[in-house]
Amino acid sequence: MNDETPWSTHRNRLVRLCATLGGEPTAAEDLAQETLLIAWRLRDRLVDPSGTSAWLDAIARNVCHRHRTRRARRLVRERQAVVEAVTETGPDPLVQLLERDELVELLDRALSLLPADTREALVARYVDELTPTEIAARCGTSADSVSMRLVRGRTKLRHLLEDELRDEPAAAVWTGRHGAAWRPTRLRCQVCATAGIEHRRDRRRGMVELRCPRCSPEIASAFALDNPTQGPLLEGVVRPGAVVARMAAWSASYWTGDGTGTVACTRCGNAVERAAYVRDDMAGHRSSRGWKVDCAHCAEQQTISLTGVALAQQETRELRARRPDAVAVPVRREERDGRAIEVVGFRDDASAEGVDVLFSTGPDARLLAVVTG
Repeated sequence: MNDETPWSTHRNRLVRLCATLGGEPTAAEDLAQETLLIAWRLRDRLVDPSGTSAWLDAIARNVCHRHRTRRARRLVRERQAVVEAVTETGPDPLVQLLERDELVELLDRALSLLPADTREALVARYVDELTPTEIAARCGTSADSVSMRLVRGRTKLRHLLEDELRDEPAAAVWTGRHGAAWRPTRLRCQVCATAGIEHRRDRRRGMVELRCPRCSPEIASAFALDNPTQGPLLEGVVRPGAVVARMAAWSASYWTGDGTGTVACTRCGNAVERAAYVRDDMAGHRSSRGWKVDCAHCAEQQTISLTGVALAQQETRELRARRPDAVAVPVRREERDGRAIEVVGFRDDASAEGVDVLFSTGPDARLLAVVTG
């Protein structure tokens, strides 16, 4: 159809109409063109030229309705496929929640924030169900490159839902259902010295948490962002290394002495007696024994394992500063000077340097001595 078409004078008006009805302003030009093409094919049905505008508007409404239907179905398919990929746990009850229009739109917005090649790879893999090899052939790259792009794309998509889009009501449904994702870092674990410490900032629960997936799959350290003592330490701190450093420095300053006496409650400031704890459900694990404070006034609780206490000692921190490859050795029980003790130690194999932190095996778990060498 060329510009000599009698209806071409209606084009600008149809573009504006389609931008309103189509729900996707960027597609308005195409929808208007499709309207005019249909009108050209059906021109013999227009018996009264004075009704041309109304007739074209009716065609445009049908075209836009079909476009909205196709787009909604495509978004639902993309959303279901990519959500399952992001959760990596197969079908999930969240898929049902995502039937709500606002969640479909939220995921569409999140996808639109990804780089074009990443978005296309995700859609090709989880909507078109292409293999990484097939996607690589389409994109002119390697299958390994595509696989890495998919992994990073899933991670970035979830981070978008938790960060940039977190203020959206629909995003709250997402994080409320799954919680914040654990994010890998390049930081070394202070116990096993393996790189890959994971951290997460769960804004819904107001927590910053750390763990080592190798030696401590449960949460190893946690700070409450609403705690008046701990929260300010992490305010505006995003870099994982800075988070770990601040948490370690606070632990070293708070858990001093031999584990007895009082400390100030981190929430209300009242004096609280320190006591030992034993976790029967973790018998044999290096975190099964430790120290705790329970505030009777505000119900705030703080805990640290004996391994954490050993790491907080000045001698251990100096060893790890000199020898980053120093690792924890198995906790052992010995008898010294006729007294049963528990030894939490760290060693650097290359230099043979080490630190042993000695605790009583009794119910008080008192710190007895720190031995270097």
